[in-house]
Parts: sequence; structure tokens; C-alpha cells
Amino acid sequence: MALPDSAKLTIGTAIILADTTHAPAANYNLGTRTDQIDCTDLAAGAARQSAKIDFGPNIDLEWVLASVVEWETTPEVAAGETLDFYIGYSSSATPAVGNPANLSGADAAYSGMTGGTLANSLKQLVYLGSQVMDNVINTDMPQVDTAVATFTPRDRYGCLVVFNNAASAALHSSMANTSFRMTPLVTQIQD
Repeated sequence: MALPDSAKLTIGTAIILADTTHAPAANYNLGTRTDQIDCTDLAAGAARQSAKIDFGPNIDLEWVLASVVEWETTPEVAAGETLDFYIGYSSSATPAVGNPANLSGADAAYSGMTGGTLANSLKQLVYLGSQVMDNVINTDMPQVDTAVATFTPRDRYGCLVVFNNAASAALHSSMANTSFRMTPLVTQIQD
């Protein structure tokens, strides 16, 4: 048997988190929705958790998080403000079982631990990265970042948490264009 000459990455099957109303314009289409998150009108300083997602029994080493997000026009998102992404891992497929930081495993508002603060509960999750916004003056044009972060899943299941770190702007009242994609980069050994 010959020794491998090289390794390469191929693109695996993506997980697309979006609302059931997801119907993006072609320029903002990250793929067909596979899992649920509804960030409708997500207010500044608030967070939303996704339904529990499954990375599969054989987890790829590297995943890429991409985001398309649409903001309300009033008040406008300011240049440099961020949408922050966290994840909580679980070994259980059951929504309410084995989750950190009081995640429910279902698509819902996320306020953190009972009796605690959202800020401290987010610290119990794994920070993935932030999508830095530009000020798209007087429009609700979606903003796209195809490489918010790369990460390695730490367990088979997880819940994505989206935190609106803007000073006053909210996400759009329509989730037609908003989605979040997690794409595995599959390592292949080449002979």
C-alpha cells in the first residue's frame, strides 16, 4: 500500500438554521432550511436559541459558520455592531436533556439560567464568533458573512444561540432572508 500523498478538504452536507418562513432572494440563499430558529424582531441585547441540531455520529473536524441577517430600518444597525454566535453541546438527542446553561433544546427566546443573567449564561456556552455589521442606511438589505467562524463540534448535538449585540437595532420582522449555515469541511486522505 502506498503512503498518502496529500490531504484535502471537501464540502459536506450543511445544516441550515432558519425559520419556517425562510424564502430567500437568490442573492441571500445559503441553502434549504434543515433546522429551526426564528429570530423575528430579535431585540438589541436579546438572544435566541435554535432547536437542537445533530452533527452526526461521525463528526467532521472542522465546520464553517455562515450568516445572512436582515435588520429593521428603524433604528438602524450601526457600523461595527455585531450579531454574536454561541453554541451549547449535548450528548442527547432529546431536546431538554443534557444541555448547558439552561438551554431548552427547542427554538425559543433565550434568557439564560433561572435567577441568573444572560451575560453570565452566555459565558457557559462556547463562543463561535461575531458577524460585524455595516450601516446599510435606510434599507433593510441583508448582510452576508460566509465565514463568521470555523469550529470543531465537541459533541454530537448542539443548540446555536444568536445574541443581538447592537445598541438599539432589532432584527427584521420578516425572516424570509435570514439564515445561518454550518458546513462541514470533510478531510480526505489522497493516495
